[in-house]
Amino acid sequence: MNDFALSSRPAGELQPVSAGNLDIAVHLDGTAEDEVRLAHAEALAARCEARLTGLFTNLLPDPGLYAGEFGATAIGQLTDGAIQEGNVTELRLLQRLARLGSPHELRRIEAAPEVLERAVATEARWNDLFVATCPRPNESLRWGPMIEGVLFEGGRGLYLVPPKVGPRAAIHTVLIAWADTRQGARAVAEALPLIGQAEQVHIISVAEEAHGRMGGAEALADITAHLARHGIGAAATVLDTAGSPGECLLEEADRISADLIVAGAYGHSRFREWVLGGVTEELLSNAPVPLLVAH
Repeated sequence: MNDFALSSRPAGELQPVSAGNLDIAVHLDGTAEDEVRLAHAEALAARCEARLTGLFTNLLPDPGLYAGEFGATAIGQLTDGAIQEGNVTELRLLQRLARLGSPHELRRIEAAPEVLERAVATEARWNDLFVATCPRPNESLRWGPMIEGVLFEGGRGLYLVPPKVGPRAAIHTVLIAWADTRQGARAVAEALPLIGQAEQVHIISVAEEAHGRMGGAEALADITAHLARHGIGAAATVLDTAGSPGECLLEEADRISADLIVAGAYGHSRFREWVLGGVTEELLSNAPVPLLVAH
């Protein structure tokens, strides 16, 4: 018996789903942020001729929090209520997705916390990109562990959207926060379809960054040449700073009016450790534009 439920069906009757050049998954949870995430996902799908999969996560109560006969009765009632609320939300999401211009489907993942997180990471693996809300430490971290699971176990890039910030008309300028590390290389590889659409690409290395061969002219020359072989012209710059590398990157993103920041995500395997320090935390906490991150 499976310990999570996943259902899949097209949004709308008798509408075949055709494959596009990319598969994009977008996280949906029935909150107002769904509209923000969907706006970004739809814009990405239009640019990349992509197929969209809405992943509706319906969180069920954690059985480990309940014990005894009373606990079993309580969790049964809470689970039934969550499923019924999920049914209402799923219908609303199907109606919303029917208005999308891209091929699409809706998948419902219904489980207790840890199982749900593993299931979402599994879904992310067959998509090219996973769109979610950027977790902010000073706001609700309800889905933080889920995002951690996709980042560390999903094997794909995450397109993290600042809360309440809609998409821009186009991705004109991309800032690549470059570090000579595996994470940095993976982030660039995952972002190539979007980097290739930009009018300007800036590779920014911060000299005091602790990760990798930062500031080395040979590393910047190599990544610049690599992008050139993909038909992408990029300007490379090393920034010296006595302050925070993350703050320096955000200031540069503001200066060049970046529409997207591409960065490797560093940290440990636990979400709280990941968000509580370093460049990754600063970008997650303060970036005013979407982040494309990979680990």
